[in-house]
Amino acid sequence: MALWDAFRLASRVTALQSDASPVYSSISSPWTTTALSKIAYSDIFGGDVTLVSRAEAMKVPAIAKGRALIVGTLARQPLAKFRGATQLAPDAWMYRTNSQVAPQVRMAWTLDDLIFYGNSLWAVQRGTRDNILDAVRVPREYWQVDPDSLGILVNGKTVTAEEVLYFEGPQDGLLDIASDDIKAARAMSRAWASRVDAPVPLIELHITDVNAQLTDDEQDALVDSWEEARRLGGTALTPAEIETKVHGNTPTDLFVNGRNASRLDFANYLGVPAALLEGSTSTASLTYSTKEGSRNELVDLSLAFWATPIEARLSMDDVTPAGTRIAFDLTYLSTPTQPASGPVSED
Repeated sequence: MALWDAFRLASRVTALQSDASPVYSSISSPWTTTALSKIAYSDIFGGDVTLVSRAEAMKVPAIAKGRALIVGTLARQPLAKFRGATQLAPDAWMYRTNSQVAPQVRMAWTLDDLIFYGNSLWAVQRGTRDNILDAVRVPREYWQVDPDSLGILVNGKTVTAEEVLYFEGPQDGLLDIASDDIKAARAMSRAWASRVDAPVPLIELHITDVNAQLTDDEQDALVDSWEEARRLGGTALTPAEIETKVHGNTPTDLFVNGRNASRLDFANYLGVPAALLEGSTSTASLTYSTKEGSRNELVDLSLAFWATPIEARLSMDDVTPAGTRIAFDLTYLSTPTQPASGPVSED
């Protein structure tokens, strides 16, 4: 079975959404989200290697929101073909596909790959004159770059340049450059959740009377009553021979300031306006002008940062003839009064 045919049939199978067995089965790569990948990576390269998976990163709200802004906004914009400033009729693969995944979804997961991994891969079907007829994204767990030959390996086998399109992102993947901050954000989230569950610091019920002896059942009952009172914010009663001691007192502003700082960090990693990731502002409510300014910054700077590598790759001569280029049609985003129908899509 040809590479194109294999991934056309399995195009709806991704690393995160799977309702059928993949066409290929292979040893788990370091980029997969499974626990097996972490064990295999450590066995191969040695040492205590803790990888951050995409699934773990998506549990960080700031990352999920930043991804949604980039992918949700840019993926729904159609691709357009130009010769100079003149817009030409688009090729069929740019707005339709014979696979089970719509072009907009194909682009969404391509952007997702660039955000988290720094690169992405398409399998393409070509015509008799090597022109592209259709394309599907190859899920991350199926391919890798051969460190020796720098070629593309799909299921462990080298593929030809005519079979695939390799996209290199504008920066290293988030799972690499932001791994420490992702771990810190997850640790802060767990600490915050634990503090919400038990808002009072660690409590020791210290027995001051050496002659007082509590049975195991009495000790359990006393501890349970205190735990229940702490969760409900109520009051607990202790015998005279028991003294309560408080150990540690983590200020609550650590979580507020820390989580806000985390949002700012991930906004910088993703290149999106920090105001669009924040839940609130300390100065004033967001007005139309600040929203409009953030929107313009998102379109002019953030989306361009992620769109340019894709546009540049699709404008190369093995995709479109020399003298022509492919770019996202951002007319819908730049129009002050947006049409209710939205960008065009496959009919």
